[in-house]
Amino acid sequence: MKPVTTAIPHFSESELACKGSGIIKLDPRFAEALPKLREAFGKPMALNSACRTPEHNDKVGGHPTSLHLTDNPKWPTFGTMACDVKWRDWSAVDQECFARLALKMGWRVGLHNGFCHIDRLLDISPDHARFFVYGTYTGNLLKKLEA
Repeated sequence: MKPVTTAIPHFSESELACKGSGIIKLDPRFAEALPKLREAFGKPMALNSACRTPEHNDKVGGHPTSLHLTDNPKWPTFGTMACDVKWRDWSAVDQECFARLALKMGWRVGLHNGFCHIDRLLDISPDHARFFVYGTYTGNLLKKLEA
């Protein structure tokens, strides 16, 4: 597979690019699935973070094997397979709809107060948890997803 190195439908180069280097390197599975999620959700999805070079990931305190990485030491990816969707200002109903839709469409979901982390880890490692809490999440969506 060849990485996607340009903008994709519904997402600009500046949203996708590493904030430290400007590099865009998306795994093709991620690059195909993200616009489909946006179209199915039917509302804007602004990104906080997508691509991160290993250097930038270190600088921002990211996990050393994060799926945000453009080059991943652990996972067999062809570029970034994760992004963080800003949702701090969304209603609880929109947050729940988005999380449930992402799960239904094969995304792994990480809940945070300010954003929803989504990644395609299940494409390469299907035995991982489908959702998790990121940092100090204080909402009640986790209980709803577990039910």
